[in-house]
This record gives sequence, structure tokens and C-alpha cells, in this order.
Amino acid sequence: MKGALRTFSGRKAGSGVFAALDIGTAKTVCLIARFDGQGQMRVLGSATQASQGMRNAAIIDIAAVGHCAGMVVQAAENQARQKVDSVFVNLSAGQIQSDRVQASVPLTDRAIGTAEVTEALSIARGRAPLDGRGLLHFVPLGYSVDGAKGISDPRGLFGSLLELETLTISAPEGVLRTLRTAVGRAHLEVDEVVAAGYAAGLSVLHQDERDLGVTVIDMGAGSTSIAVFSEGAPVYSVSIPLGGSHITSDIARGLSTPLSYAERLKTLHGSCLPSADDDRDMIELQPIGESEEGETMQAPRSLLVRIIRARMEEIFEMVRQGIGSSDVRRLAGGAVVLTGGAAQLHGVADLATQVLDKRPRIGRPGGIAGLGDLAEQPEFATAVGMLLYAQRQFTGGPGGPVLNLSKSPGMFGRLSSLLKPGR
Repeated sequence: MKGALRTFSGRKAGSGVFAALDIGTAKTVCLIARFDGQGQMRVLGSATQASQGMRNAAIIDIAAVGHCAGMVVQAAENQARQKVDSVFVNLSAGQIQSDRVQASVPLTDRAIGTAEVTEALSIARGRAPLDGRGLLHFVPLGYSVDGAKGISDPRGLFGSLLELETLTISAPEGVLRTLRTAVGRAHLEVDEVVAAGYAAGLSVLHQDERDLGVTVIDMGAGSTSIAVFSEGAPVYSVSIPLGGSHITSDIARGLSTPLSYAERLKTLHGSCLPSADDDRDMIELQPIGESEEGETMQAPRSLLVRIIRARMEEIFEMVRQGIGSSDVRRLAGGAVVLTGGAAQLHGVADLATQVLDKRPRIGRPGGIAGLGDLAEQPEFATAVGMLLYAQRQFTGGPGGPVLNLSKSPGMFGRLSSLLKPGR
């Protein structure tokens, strides 16, 4: 592979070892962890570097993305002293969408068994509205028998009609094929592609939030991922093609300064909320074309705040519209958790309160031992969440695995394991 640092090792990582590869617009992260079989996942190695070949959460250069993935995975392998040849990888853009799908199966006079449940799951899977899209996640939400809802496992019950409601999360097949191809350039197989918002929710939410209803807003550089959880399971997922890098571009254009300097201004002086001193506080600007040691200009901080606030208001307004349907709004409840790199902007929670009419908290990743400083950084929520997702797929719990068809159609044979709603 041209430019790649990794070479295919020809051997699988030890049982219970998983790797998460978070390919973002601004940075690429790899975490390698081991599940010890006693309910504990521990990070063995981690690595981060600036992304290559990405723009607005989309791959624009497969070779560059593959090269970057190879370097960051090798760095994590060196720290973990553990080779891997497959990864769980995230998808945050590509027009992610979710749909609720129902299925029903007439029953005989015998008790409901695995065959009837599997038939209901198969029918629901066949009704997934794909049309050129690849199915990422297939989540059983709940069963009912003769109209009696809230059944977690219908086996052994009697009735005349078994009904099932599921959630499907999908993305364009072309986007998925491009992602797999780019990862393959680093001599890595894709275990599964995981929706970023879903993964982030696994790492930043408390169980009572997932049970009672919550909206996770994962604010990345190139896109913002939304996931709604209710009764322990994801019930809605979508992505918005706006993120922190768009704010940086707005600053660069509005203040006529290079992108790198605009990012610095956003980090050091940026805020979503105005203050009384903004008009008096002056910030230094580096004009486009000038070196860092060259001539500088000044502008009031209020101009920077107005630029940031305008874009953040747009993002939160799109979030509000995304969860605006009565059904999703009811399931989401009143809780909101912000995570991702852009969630660290000063005043972001207050602005979200104004637009969404809900008081959010900032979510930081957890649930895995050995995170160290990563546990304090919201931008690692998706990577940590993918490890937790991998653990669930490996152990079958809690709540059983969620079917992910992003690797191969043959994975549909795992339907028989999905007898309880995913949590």
C-alpha cells in the first residue's frame, strides 16, 4: 500500500481485544481495548493525529484517509503492544437516517417460540426502507401480543397476533463502500460501521437517561450527529452536515484571516454568548497572506462572538427541527446531553437552552477503565462508545446485541440472538 506504515500481520488480535477507529474531519483517533471476561473493558493503547483526506465529515481522498488510518492505528498498536487487523469504525455524515418499522405474525394455538420471533424480525428487516442505502443498525424496540405492549421477550406467551416495532439506521451504500475501501488501504478489515451519535450516547449517558428519554447531540468538526434514546434503546438517529469546522470557516471569512488562525481565535476567545465587555475587548487578527510575525490587525471580540453565535444557532435550530415530530419529541423527554469537540465552546449549553428550550449538560466519555485524560474530553465520546458497542456485541448484553449489517449480508443470520429489545 503506497505510503502506509502498517503491514498486514496475518494474525488476529487475541480474543476480547477490540479497536475503535474514529475518522473525523479534524482528527483521527484509534483506541485499542481488551475485554477481560468479567464485565470490564480496559484501554490498552490510544493515538490521535490530524486527519487527512477529509472535508466536512466526507472522504475526499481515499488514499490519504487510508494512510492516516494506518499511521494512527500503528501508533495505538505500539502503545498497546497488541496487533489488530480489524476495527469498528464510525460514520457521522453520509445522510444517516432512521426509520421505525413494524411487523406482525399471526399465531397458532401453541406458545410463541423462537421461530415466531425470528419470523417477525425477518419481516421487519425486509421492510426496511433502503433503496440504495446500507443498513447500519437494526434495533428491536418492543413486542406486543394481541395489543398488550411493553413485552421484552414474548416467548412462552399465547395469543393470536405477535407484533414487533424496530428501528433501522441506514446510510447511502456508496458512502459505506468508500469508507470500507479507505480503511482497507491500511490493511484493516471493518468489523462494523457504527453511527456516531449512537456510539457517543453509549459512552456519555447514564442508564436512567437512556431509560427515561434523552437527546444526544454529538458536535464534531464536520457534522453534528443526533441520537434519541428511550426505554434503554436508540429510537431515532440522524446527522446534520454542520459542525465546528464550519464555525472556523465562518470566522476566517468574516475576519479575513487564515483558517489556522481562525481556529486559534475560536479556541482562545470564542463564545456563543455576548458579554458587556465584548465591544471594548480587542482581538489580534492575522491578515490573509501575512506570516505569523507579520503585520496584525485588531477587531472587537463582539464581532467574533456574533459569527460564532449565528452558526451555532443554525445548528441547534436544525437539531430542534430534527426532533420536532411529536413522536420523537415525546420519546426524547426533556434531557439533552452535548458532546463532541464543539461542545466545549464557551456558552454552548446556555445557547442550546435558549434554542431547544431544554437545559443540557456536557457529556464526557466513561464506562471503560484506563481512559485517563480522555475521560475529560468530549471529543473522544464516539471512539469510547464504539468500544462499548463492541463489548455489547461480544457479550450479548446488556439487553442483547444490536444487529449491525454494515459488514456483510451474512450477519443477518444473527437475528435469532435479537430476542430482546436492544439497550
